Amino acid sequence: MKTVVILLAIIGHAAANLLMPGIYTEVVEIQQGKYQLIGVPQAALNGTIVQLEFTCDPDVDLEFDTEYVLRSSPCDKEFFNTKENERRQNLVFYFNETNQNHIPDAFDYNEIVYYKSPIQTISCKGSHGRFLFPIPTGPMAVKQVTPVHVDRVKRDTGLGSFHAAQTIPRDGIYYMIIKVVGKSFPSKLNANTNVTISVQWKAPYGFLSAIDWPLLRFYKIMCVFYSALALLWVYYCIKYYRDILRIQYWIGAVIVLGMVEKAFFLSEYATMNDTGSSIDGILEIAEIVSCAKKTMSRVLVIIVCVGYGVVKPRLGQTLNQVAGVGLVYFIFCSIEGIARVSKNTVEATRQKQFAALPLVLTEMIIFYWIFTSLAATIRMLRLKRNDVKLNVYRHFANTLVFSVIASVVFMLWSMIYHIFPTCRVDWKELWVDTAFWHVLFCFILIVIMILWRPSQNNQRYAFTPLLDDSEDENDQDEIFNAFAPGYDILTARTSGSGAETRKLREAEKEQERKDEAIKEDLRWIEENIPTTLADTLIGGLDENDEIESKQLEVSKML
Repeated sequence: MKTVVILLAIIGHAAANLLMPGIYTEVVEIQQGKYQLIGVPQAALNGTIVQLEFTCDPDVDLEFDTEYVLRSSPCDKEFFNTKENERRQNLVFYFNETNQNHIPDAFDYNEIVYYKSPIQTISCKGSHGRFLFPIPTGPMAVKQVTPVHVDRVKRDTGLGSFHAAQTIPRDGIYYMIIKVVGKSFPSKLNANTNVTISVQWKAPYGFLSAIDWPLLRFYKIMCVFYSALALLWVYYCIKYYRDILRIQYWIGAVIVLGMVEKAFFLSEYATMNDTGSSIDGILEIAEIVSCAKKTMSRVLVIIVCVGYGVVKPRLGQTLNQVAGVGLVYFIFCSIEGIARVSKNTVEATRQKQFAALPLVLTEMIIFYWIFTSLAATIRMLRLKRNDVKLNVYRHFANTLVFSVIASVVFMLWSMIYHIFPTCRVDWKELWVDTAFWHVLFCFILIVIMILWRPSQNNQRYAFTPLLDDSEDENDQDEIFNAFAPGYDILTARTSGSGAETRKLREAEKEQERKDEAIKEDLRWIEENIPTTLADTLIGGLDENDEIESKQLEVSKML
């Protein structure tokens, strides 16, 4: 069980893909006697247009030469997730025209599509401070490639971004490397020699990358789905408003937060797809809202497992513990989420892992609490022979077990096909790593909604005393129920013209249950416990006589 808890705590943070912008900008200072290489990777589909734009001060007499190389790869890890020193070496390797038929020896595939542009001389004054790279001289060409070793080279580099100067001929992971070389510099000292490079990748559907685009449609579907759940839940709550349980308010709050979370993510992806850039702060807000939903969902599962609203009328001291764990989880989740979306460099991976460590430990505590509380509640219901509530919790336990199995299987599949391979060719399926956890959570939420849905018998069902409860516990439940909505209607059912008949019938059924329980107890006593102390002693003497006789027979045989 502990191993499963650790796996469940880790898998939610194993793969977190950042949203890749469709428009990249980088400010480069033109330096005399040096050239700079700027590289920008992107996942693109067939028909994506790449535009390359340069802007500089139109009043400065500055000229520079520029050219670019655009090449593809079937492996997303070749251009993404590389360290700074490896990226510096790869920029020089990929830009070198002699390597157009070569790939690093860490990868193994047969062909790429490749294009190298002619050199363009740009004058800041002559172009009025803005220059768009001209139409390409030809389409990208297919090249057969062989692996070679990448030599270590040190160059000045910077991370940039692009827009269209070429049309992508096939789906793949593409890398554009731009070379900028100063040619003529102004005579005035301290003149502004900065050049802003803008690269835009615009697919037929918008600026989203080919990896992120499926998530846009997914979040649209999830928004519609959560809206339908919310309307359905509101309908049942209005229909049975007199019998609403407190736990059903929690379920409604989780549904609303889930709907708001999906709306934020949909807004972020739609904005990125339409404009190519993200609105400052909206992704961080979406992560905080997501953490609020995750916190509420875990609190909901905890209070369901401890039996709140079904077995226990109130949480008591457990409420403070649940509130404390929820607050700690929300703080750690917010820190981890903001750290994850704020930095997109490989060097920041260690910082992200450090920020995720407290969250993983908190997840382990929560999962352990959930399973132990659920086991204790089921054990209590089994001992008190409450079959109706026991059936509900058995269904819920089966759902959690299925979720654990599905999570472990998916995690193994993701590690085998998405994490361990050096050349990850099925990069179009990376969106599933994000979507799976949303779908799994929706599945658990739907099961909870079905098991604890509003109905006309909610109050009577929720707070019916168990068969062997003490009178004090029954009195406490009755006092607690007096403040619940619908209590007057429930008490009215025990009065009126047919009240006496119902009481007599209930008394007879209660007496029959007690008699049956007594019979079962007596039957067990007769089968397992001797009637007198003499029987016990005689039984022991008989056993001793049998042992002695067996030993005597054995000695005779010898």
